[in-house]
Amino acid sequence: MMNKRTALKTLTLITIAALVPITQGKSTLWTVSSGENTLYIQGSSHVLKADNYPLAPAIENAYSNATALVLEVDMAQMTSPQTQQLILKKGMLTPPDSLQSALSPATYQSLEAACSNAGLPMGVIQQFKPWFATMTLTLVKMQQLGLNTKHGLDTYFFEKAVRDNKPVQGLETIDFQIGLFDSLARQNPDDFVNRALKDLDLLGSEIEELLTAWENGDLETLGKLMAESFAGYPELYEKFITARNRNWVKQLGKMIKDDQVYMVVVGAGHLPGDEGVINLLKKKGFSVEQL
Repeated sequence: MMNKRTALKTLTLITIAALVPITQGKSTLWTVSSGENTLYIQGSSHVLKADNYPLAPAIENAYSNATALVLEVDMAQMTSPQTQQLILKKGMLTPPDSLQSALSPATYQSLEAACSNAGLPMGVIQQFKPWFATMTLTLVKMQQLGLNTKHGLDTYFFEKAVRDNKPVQGLETIDFQIGLFDSLARQNPDDFVNRALKDLDLLGSEIEELLTAWENGDLETLGKLMAESFAGYPELYEKFITARNRNWVKQLGKMIKDDQVYMVVVGAGHLPGDEGVINLLKKKGFSVEQL
């Protein structure tokens, strides 16, 4: 006799098969199975364009069949006034320290040129710590490219879950994420800023390739773009990507054993590669299938 999860899994696969035409390509959605239990892994882009919607039917169907949503961080916490105050507090330098004094002359000059090109006055970010300054610049640049966090996949599914009264949880806390940015930028601010500026250059020239790879679930291209982004910065890659992947996979291994059917939405850049989330799950013996 089928239990509730087995029946739900069977219904999910039948419904997806009925909705998705044979000619449709793959997406950044995977099922992860262990025995009769299943969860979904959806690669996210934290910023998107309005015309990236509607999503593939398989993705919407996975959300409909999930009983809980998991994000990198719970966005209810992320968007709270307390968190916004915390970010401002953690992101500001204390006078007489300034962004200029925190960076080498060469790095500061590169950052100044990038800000000028984006129309962001240096005076606005002069008291920002390097990680907060580069984050601000990145958001400005993305908006100029037509990308916006309000269209990001995390925001999209979080708002749906709130409307649908589905429980939402985070793999990390906001304190952890802010602390990660702050600690890495403190250790070597020049490396942190220079890698962010390199990312901005790649973003401008490769945004369409990136979005196409995301829409098609093209892990090879996503992996290539991630390698370009972190080339020359192995320590940052280890702490920003690999270490977090390993921690997430431990949590996912526990989630798949309980009574919820989780839809897990994490940055698509965390999925490809030998130490990516998808391969780490396979190494742990889970059955992983791309939809």
